[in-house]
Amino acid sequence: MVFVDRPPVGLSVDAVLADNHHGAATAVHHLVAHGHRDIAYLGDLQTIATAHQRLQGFKEALSDHGIRPATVVHDLHTEHDAEDAVRQLLLADAAPTALFTSQNLVTIGAIRALQRLGRQHQVALVGFDDFPLADLLQPAVTVIAQDPSEMGRVAADLIFRRLDGEQWRPTTHLVPTRLIARGSGEIRGPHSG
Repeated sequence: MVFVDRPPVGLSVDAVLADNHHGAATAVHHLVAHGHRDIAYLGDLQTIATAHQRLQGFKEALSDHGIRPATVVHDLHTEHDAEDAVRQLLLADAAPTALFTSQNLVTIGAIRALQRLGRQHQVALVGFDDFPLADLLQPAVTVIAQDPSEMGRVAADLIFRRLDGEQWRPTTHLVPTRLIARGSGEIRGPHSG
């Protein structure tokens, strides 16, 4: 048995996961490099292990730059929830200059809010997970992309090796993510040099 995309709970088995922690940290470093300090985190349900890993990566990367998290919003599990949350954030007095959305449905909701408020060229956005047509929006959406093909390849390799009789202590195998810079994450912030 191999778990893919979610870690096992209560079982001692192999798991293949995207490097959620590093991917989220990469998003933050990218936004900071483009002059942002007020970066909001918009996350999925707190009970999801991958959401927790992404939040930890987000917080640790901010800490690396001496920045405290401006805003953290959890439990956004639908596009509508995310759109409402982003709208409220952007209409507040101390609105963030950048958004990190930790799941593709949250990203889509954020894009809707940005466009409806006419702020899509002013507020930077990096989303975790690529999604169809992200490259066709204006601006095109910068994402941290997972590699599901590689995750499947690693999982299949582990299963076949186990079937061939190999034995090892169950481990977690992290598959790297990659930043795809398309425009939304490169909007300059107030602290750009």
